[in-house]
Amino acid sequence: MDLNRIRLVCKNDVNEVTVCRDIDDMSGTLYTVIEVHDHTVARDFLRALKEAGPAAEESVLDTFQKDGVFCIVYPYVRERPMNAFYRGDAVSLNECEDICINTILACMASQLPWPILYLLLEQRQVHLAKDNSVYLGYTVDLAGLDVTKTEQDCAVQCARILLELLQAKTSQKAVSFLLLQKKVGKSSYHKFTELYKDVRIAAAPKEKRGLINTIKAWYYRNKDGMFRILLVISAILAILALVSLITQLLFGDVPWLRVFLRSFEKIGTESLLQ
Repeated sequence: MDLNRIRLVCKNDVNEVTVCRDIDDMSGTLYTVIEVHDHTVARDFLRALKEAGPAAEESVLDTFQKDGVFCIVYPYVRERPMNAFYRGDAVSLNECEDICINTILACMASQLPWPILYLLLEQRQVHLAKDNSVYLGYTVDLAGLDVTKTEQDCAVQCARILLELLQAKTSQKAVSFLLLQKKVGKSSYHKFTELYKDVRIAAAPKEKRGLINTIKAWYYRNKDGMFRILLVISAILAILALVSLITQLLFGDVPWLRVFLRSFEKIGTESLLQ
């Protein structure tokens, strides 16, 4: 790869994360590149990757050294942070629990080493797509990398995220929330399969969403697009108003307003008022 930096995402004493494009790749595919400046952290990362086995090693697209800096290449994912795009009051309990299950499945399918996955969950690198599917990002601060973290640590950390998602549904006495709250306090989860089964079993029966909740959900899903449309319309109206003002000052009249005001009083050179 001949990577060209597009954007710096974050930077600290241990590592920096940038979005890059391969100059030789005509498709324009983007990559998330983690540049590790701390040699101890780089060594721990490689150790965690090796101990996790071949599947974890395949989750990394590439690793290489450049000018004494250890670089890790991951796929680029679009940033839609869960804590910014999730609206608990706009979704039903059923949808909330579906998002919780999707979060668990994203963790199980990631194939990341447990120490890396733990950091991603701890730093809330969990993203929510418009269709309520969930995926993980790779903008991670490796300063807290601990190679002793296990699946149990990751499962408990994931359960804490689910509790945050379900917090908005406490007024509905969600069984899933009460169960997770009880078990997280005791760090009872050892595997993601246990967490998945609990949420599945405790999930509320499926029911149709009411009209008000449907409207709220539609609004939250489309409010960014609506804002952009209103912004464009406002800009066009502002330009028209400015042009109208200038025309009025220069000519004493606004020509296009004749279409609406007294449009048939004069045709060509003939006045119909005479």
